[in-house]
Amino acid sequence: MHPYEPLRFHGSMVWLNEEQGGRPSDPPTPSPERDYAANGFVPPLTVDTGLASLVVRPATPGSWRSVADVGWLVGDYRYPHDVTAGDVIVVTEGPTIVGYFHVESVN
Repeated sequence: MHPYEPLRFHGSMVWLNEEQGGRPSDPPTPSPERDYAANGFVPPLTVDTGLASLVVRPATPGSWRSVADVGWLVGDYRYPHDVTAGDVIVVTEGPTIVGYFHVESVN
């Protein structure tokens, strides 16, 4: 998939390793031409009630922790509530929680 512009959420991405119940392999390593697509939700919603397609663009691909930009895969998509600074977007691969994106600012 091609990069999506603009990604509205800016902050930090923390991936969970297999011991933490997350990814069985290293963190994703998207290229400049291809963003990483996953799913996510914002608590108090859950995998069952608030899962939406998500694009994650880490500043340091392959790092367990990185500054990142994130956005809903559908550009004009309105999540069930506004995402604001201080929120956490739970990142999933299927139903498995693989990371947490901490929102620091929103465009």
